[in-house]
Amino acid sequence: MKAPILAAMAAGLLIAGAASADSQSDRAVEVRATAECTVEQDPKSVAALLATLPGSPDEGRVTGTLAPTYLACSSEKFVLGIGRGSQGLYNGRAHLAAAAIVDALDHGRVNMTQGGSAAPWYVGAIAGKAPIRDYDAVALGMQEFGTCVVKAAPEASAKLVQSAAGSAEEKQARIAIAPVLAGCVAQGKPLRMNVDQLRLMIAEPLYHAIVVGRSAGQLS
Repeated sequence: MKAPILAAMAAGLLIAGAASADSQSDRAVEVRATAECTVEQDPKSVAALLATLPGSPDEGRVTGTLAPTYLACSSEKFVLGIGRGSQGLYNGRAHLAAAAIVDALDHGRVNMTQGGSAAPWYVGAIAGKAPIRDYDAVALGMQEFGTCVVKAAPEASAKLVQSAAGSAEEKQARIAIAPVLAGCVAQGKPLRMNVDQLRLMIAEPLYHAIVVGRSAGQLS
């Protein structure tokens, strides 16, 4: 999966410098705060969501359960855009994964020894399932890249997800991760992204690698 998807995304190896906190859009700040509030208010539903495959019917059902809490947490009443037609990085799911990681790190509910040996969390879950009908292959392609980064630099990945935008910690994590990126793209093809996109691309793979929770793809 990695070769065709990431080759299509490739456009030049670049992690743009972190934007300052002042230059962040109001929406970006709001979405992060909303995700953190949602994790605090309904952690079980967030865990259930992240146990589903992106673009799957199960994801849609759990999203419906989680939406009222998400909306209550959002002062701007942003819609939780998670579903078959909205599997981009900014659809809410990656932000919820990042918030769940921060919460777990803050409360010591992580196993960092698993980060460096992480395999894609969804491998077993997609067995016997069909792309489009049962999951979004492009979303999982991005997570395959994220899994590679987490495996190569688990501690720096955790620091990046946990860090505030524009902070010294974010810059340090970005510098530490930069050398591993080329090896995570098929045939060394370059990939263009900014630091916020990198954070979101590694968020869910990191969540599955280090946060103790449900088995991937299982709701029971």
